[in-house]
Amino acid sequence: MTHSDPNQYAGNEESTDVANRRRALRRQMKGSVHLKVDAQEIMGEADNLSRSGILFFTEGDLHVELEIESGGEVMKKTGRLVRCERIHDAKRGWAVEFDA
Repeated sequence: MTHSDPNQYAGNEESTDVANRRRALRRQMKGSVHLKVDAQEIMGEADNLSRSGILFFTEGDLHVELEIESGGEVMKKTGRLVRCERIHDAKRGWAVEFDA
């Protein structure tokens, strides 16, 4: 495996489409991702509570390290977790914003 350029998969143009306000272009990708979360403490304020969970808000970031493998190349990045969404049953979608 070789180490690829960290900017290889990142778009550098802004979208002008009003319906899509993403800051960088996206492209489909297949490969594996390993996400590491160091022990961190994040303080927040509760919004609502039920028997099955809690919703709370925080101004803190959850910092992560990523190793992304695709096509025999490995890219290592750091960033912050910006979204987690349950897709179906145990399947989740995770979004990480890379550090500059």
